[in-house]
Amino acid sequence: MSLAVTAVGMVLVANPIGNLPIYLSFTSGNRRSDLAIARSCALTVAITLLLSDWLGKALLQLFGISVEAFQAAGGLILLLIGLSMLRSETSAIHHDPASVERDADSALKGVVPLGIPLIAGPGTIALVLAAPEVNTMAGRVGLSVAILLISALVYVVFAAGERISGYLSASTLQILTRIMGLLLSSIAAQMLITGLSKGFPGLAGGG
Repeated sequence: MSLAVTAVGMVLVANPIGNLPIYLSFTSGNRRSDLAIARSCALTVAITLLLSDWLGKALLQLFGISVEAFQAAGGLILLLIGLSMLRSETSAIHHDPASVERDADSALKGVVPLGIPLIAGPGTIALVLAAPEVNTMAGRVGLSVAILLISALVYVVFAAGERISGYLSASTLQILTRIMGLLLSSIAAQMLITGLSKGFPGLAGGG
């Protein structure tokens, strides 16, 4: 996967437009406090994914997990999320509705559950850890820039949430979610195939 594909995958899994209704359910109408929630969410996403970028590979090595194995597992996780999006459903892997309801009144709701695991969940973390860019210093820097841009995008979308929601009907959100689910499933399938082919060369060579 190229950096562009990894970045697109992160945007699709983070899905700030699709998660906008959840963010709005946490807001109070007070512009200052609402922006604070959006800001803490974006900051949480940036810190979580940056740590995955710079420390993730070392953690995999610590537990004796190969990049190929994690790539295959990450592809499977993303495929399940993508298939849920194709059905316009919320994946239980990526997001637990019960936790959102439980933490709705939490002062840290921008961190949990909005930041983790709603935006920076297993899917986005798997994408970062399995990205080939983490194998080089230049690649990690490039991935870090992409993470910061995506975090900024999350903030911008949430900060303009009220305005954006006025232009998006429920049916429009369903269509967008299904399109993003199709793209994400394609990326996930490629991750899964690449991980399996590298981990088990005999599969790619037909024996």
